[in-house]
Amino acid sequence: MEESSTNCDIGHVLMSVNGITVTGQLLEDGRDVFELLENSENYPLSLKFGRPKMTTNEKIFLASMFYPLFAIASQLSPEPKSSGIEMLEADTFKLHCFQTLTGVKFIIVAEPTEFTLDALLKKIYELYADYVLKNPFYSLEMPIRCELFDQNLHALLEQVDKSGLTNL
Repeated sequence: MEESSTNCDIGHVLMSVNGITVTGQLLEDGRDVFELLENSENYPLSLKFGRPKMTTNEKIFLASMFYPLFAIASQLSPEPKSSGIEMLEADTFKLHCFQTLTGVKFIIVAEPTEFTLDALLKKIYELYADYVLKNPFYSLEMPIRCELFDQNLHALLEQVDKSGLTNL
């Protein structure tokens, strides 16, 4: 394997080799990734690179940086009772925000080519209301750890991926 084929953008890591997930330096079956890569008998290899998954604390930290911007935008708006930032557009992403009547905010970061994600955000809010708020073990202001919510959110996102936003 040529050296250039293992290079990737800064911030990306090796996610899998031949479909086997990589965690740190080990494959999920316990083999060392570097030993696998050094042995030319293992070639050809299928390498998948991606961004490392953020921890819950990193996600909370990034989301918490958005809330002051949202509040400032709401206060600076010339419109009374402004809804704040609904969409923040950059060259490489679009951030969509949906604020519920109770003040809960749902944020999605999407490709810059995506148009409106309002319908998706409302569906996510419905799942949140059905599976998280009705869960007696959930505490407000805490990270969501609810298996039914996760399963239904995953199913919703798969549906959107397969058939698009128009079928919500």
